[in-house]
Amino acid sequence: MTVVAYCRHMAHSQSTHEAVEVAARPLRELLREEHDEIAAAQQALRHAEKVHDLAIEMAERQLRAARTAEPLSCYGHEVILYADRLSTADGNHDLTPQVRARVAAASETGRSHHEATLIIEAPGWRREVTAPRRDQHKLRGLADEIEAAARNAQAIRATDDADALQAQEVLGSAQADRRAVEETRDLIHRLGDLVHEGEKVLDMAPGISAGHEGVLVATDRRLLFIALRRTLVFPYEDIFRVGVKGKWFGSRLALSTAAGKGVVSGISPRHAAAIADLVRSRIPGKTAHV
Repeated sequence: MTVVAYCRHMAHSQSTHEAVEVAARPLRELLREEHDEIAAAQQALRHAEKVHDLAIEMAERQLRAARTAEPLSCYGHEVILYADRLSTADGNHDLTPQVRARVAAASETGRSHHEATLIIEAPGWRREVTAPRRDQHKLRGLADEIEAAARNAQAIRATDDADALQAQEVLGSAQADRRAVEETRDLIHRLGDLVHEGEKVLDMAPGISAGHEGVLVATDRRLLFIALRRTLVFPYEDIFRVGVKGKWFGSRLALSTAAGKGVVSGISPRHAAAIADLVRSRIPGKTAHV
C-alpha cells in the first residue's frame, strides 16, 4: 500500500468511526424505554448526510474559485489577461517571464495608419491583435499589464496551485465523510434486519474485527458485530468471559465462548469498558475477566 493510499484509508477509517458515533449518540442521550433506537440512529445519519452535502457543496465552490480566477484585463474577447495565462482567439497560453507585449508602429506591420497592432510573443508562439487607432492607448496599457503579469506569473501560479490543492483536500475529506455516513446507514439498516422483534438495542460503538470496520452493537439479548462483509453474533448465554485490553491506541473487547474467541478492537477505552460491564450484567451466573 502506497503512502497516499494508506493516508486515504486512514482518513476513511476516521470518517467511518465518526459516522458510527453519530449513529450511536442517540442511544446514550435518549430514554431507551421510550424511543426506537434504530430509528434514532437513522435520523441522526440523515441529519449528518445533509451536513456533509452542504460541506461538499461549499468545498466544490472553493475549488472552482481557486481554479477559475477573474480576468485582470482584456481587449474585448480577442485578448483576455488572467494572473497566470493569456486567452486569445486561438486558445490559452501560459504566462512566463519570456512573454513580451508591445504596440507596433504601422511601418513595422505594414498596416494602415488608421490601425494599431498589439504584438504578443514568446518562444514558440506569436499573436497579433489589430484595433482602430483610437484604441492605441488601451492596447499600450494592456501590453504593460501583460508584461507585468508575465513577470509575476510563476509566483501567482504557485499560490493558486496551493489554494486549489487545499480546496481539493477539503473536498476529498467532505466526500469521504459523506461516503462513511452512507456505509454506516447501510450497516444500521442491516442491524434493523438482524434485531428480533421486541429486542432492544442498548449501545453501539465503532469497531474493527479481522480487518473489517463496522459497528459493535449491544442489545438486551446479545452482542453483535456488523460490517459490510462480516457479521458476528454472541448471545449472552454463550459468553463465559469478557474483558478489555489496551488503553492508548484504542481498546480491544475480548469474548470467550464455547465456540471460540471473538475480538473487536479500535474502541475507545471508556466505551469498551462500558460495553464490557453491560455484557457482564447480562451473562447468567458469575463471569471472570479476560
